[in-house]
Amino acid sequence: MTPEQFIKLMSSNQPETSFLIGIIPASYTAGNPTIIFDGESVASIKAYPYLSSYTPTAEDRVLIAVVGHSAVVLGKIT
Repeated sequence: MTPEQFIKLMSSNQPETSFLIGIIPASYTAGNPTIIFDGESVASIKAYPYLSSYTPTAEDRVLIAVVGHSAVVLGKIT
């Protein structure tokens, strides 16, 4: 790979996608849940939207997709 190809690859405008794992706090009752992300001990301040095919439940271990500045709970990890 040439330096020019590397620079082009690193500066591409493709959206950055990643996944996070966390747990919905035991105190969760309804609405968009906050998340205790792996490696953290306190729930997020932000409440995260979720896919309509998933119903959040307290203490679910969940997979979260992060795309750019947005994130969505994909569902429970079993």
